Amino acid sequence: MLWVDKYRPKSLKEVDLNPDITNTLTRLTTTTDTPHLLFYGPSGAGKKTRVMSLLNEIYGPAVYSLRLEHRSVQVTDSKTVDIATLSSPYHIDLNPSDAGNYDRVVIMQMIREIAETAPLHLNAAADKTHPTVPYKVVVLNEVDKMSRGAQHALRRTMEKYMRTCRLILICNSISRLIPPLQSRCLGVRVPLHSAENVNKAIRQVCEAEGRPVPSAAFCQTVNQRSRGNLRRALLMVEAAALNKLDFSGNGLSIPQPDWKLYIDEIVKDILSEQTPRKLHDIRLKFYDLLGQCISGDTILRELTEGLLVAVKPTLQSGLIQLAAQFDHNMKLGTKPIIHLEAFTAGVMHLLKRQ
Repeated sequence: MLWVDKYRPKSLKEVDLNPDITNTLTRLTTTTDTPHLLFYGPSGAGKKTRVMSLLNEIYGPAVYSLRLEHRSVQVTDSKTVDIATLSSPYHIDLNPSDAGNYDRVVIMQMIREIAETAPLHLNAAADKTHPTVPYKVVVLNEVDKMSRGAQHALRRTMEKYMRTCRLILICNSISRLIPPLQSRCLGVRVPLHSAENVNKAIRQVCEAEGRPVPSAAFCQTVNQRSRGNLRRALLMVEAAALNKLDFSGNGLSIPQPDWKLYIDEIVKDILSEQTPRKLHDIRLKFYDLLGQCISGDTILRELTEGLLVAVKPTLQSGLIQLAAQFDHNMKLGTKPIIHLEAFTAGVMHLLKRQ
């Protein structure tokens, strides 16, 4: 088991990073009238960890008795869509964006099926320290990638089944969520971890594994490369341990992920040649990255940072303007490849004009 999963907190008492958020969630567990919740924040901030810890406080440890299921949903008379779900006796976890253009139908049918069954009036915990919970929970991931039609359908559905069902929505950014959906949820922002939090988590994991505590220079390198993403930071430390690197060093030899090296190659391609042929080659590399589940936002950010280091200072302001423009367009659109290619073409034009 990876360290990031092995040492993932299982209850709110174990979540000691960002205690103000933990205190808010703890207060929610003292009532049986919990509202719909919206967890938002960057990847690796701990949204899913807090959601599962919250469910553990409400229902007990049975929420970690998960089973993977593939459900078939009839979206038209002749077509069905398979959706992978994780479920326990008390909640179900799914990603509506897996259904593509049929996310609206999938959302309505799945939630209706779950909410119309009898709610669990018996608490999961063996002791009687928790109040009786008269509702089930549906956890929806990446709701910011849902179509607007699906978001409106979700808003209507969550109102209809409020008595027997609660929804927990998870997303990276609320900029693509419709206001009516946001207003019906209690928003919980989970920020990126500070360097102090990342260092604390690294020390705890290394001590638990019997590893030497990394030096300040090593932790600084991990912080710079992880950018507050705790999951990525722990994966880097584990990769360094597997490669038998010296934790007392500066950590510069920590292996980089393949997708990061691939983006560095794209940066070199843009700088070496600004032609339609090279743009076509880069487009194919973008497809490779997207096919490996690297998000368009991540590709654009890493690409921009690599180019800012390489271009002349006089071009940096124009480069930042292009990045901001296409980052905004990408959030409004549905196909990242279009905006990534347009950004690359804009950078090539900028370089040709210098």
